[in-house]
Amino acid sequence: MCKNILLISALFAISQYAMATSTTVPEIGIGGDETDPHTHLHFEGIPKDSKIVSVSTHLIVEKAATNGLNFFAVQVNFPNKTWAHGGPQVTSGTEKANWGGLVNRGGGAKDYQEVNWQEDLKLIECGIEKPNTVPWKWDRNCEYTITIERGQQIHLPAGTNVQFKVMAPERTMWEWKLTIKPVAGNHETFTSLLYDSADHISSFYTWNESGYGSTSQEQYAKWARPTYRIEGSSEDKVPAGWRRF
Repeated sequence: MCKNILLISALFAISQYAMATSTTVPEIGIGGDETDPHTHLHFEGIPKDSKIVSVSTHLIVEKAATNGLNFFAVQVNFPNKTWAHGGPQVTSGTEKANWGGLVNRGGGAKDYQEVNWQEDLKLIECGIEKPNTVPWKWDRNCEYTITIERGQQIHLPAGTNVQFKVMAPERTMWEWKLTIKPVAGNHETFTSLLYDSADHISSFYTWNESGYGSTSQEQYAKWARPTYRIEGSSEDKVPAGWRRF
């Protein structure tokens, strides 16, 4: 009984905290000495039938390991079983940015190992104008706004995909643009495009990733609760709450 009361109280406190948090102030810490080791944030209270066309959040990375992979990203999931993630990286001490995605075949390594670009290009195409991951100088302790938004619908003729060396069919796709923009100061803005057959985002997360020699304890980042927009509206909506997973 006491444990249940404590659990309910803790969940209520988390919910109240989430409701009170400003959407533009990065206050949710991940990594380092945080007592909760979970590295992903799930956002609640978004109606299931929402046709999301834009997601935006604020991020400050205070610390990243000089070895291995350090990735701080917004992930969007599309209703055609594709996903994409975008944000700043530090890989073996080198600053980079990434905007890319795949078909969901169960998550994790399976999505990468079972790629079939001849079929997958009908659903998602990355590396538009630049590779998925490119060198990009960004700064610790600088607040950035990360935005993923739908662009125009485009028609793509049949032809050879240069990156994957396969024949792509004629397709109608949507542009999805990632922007990583400093809130203040003389810092560089990053933009990148990918194409997806989906016309909206069905869900989204934010997260830190470590690996290949780095650990989450060597990273520390603060995230703001995102805003999102639905099709046909200019209003920035805020999720009712959040939880770690």
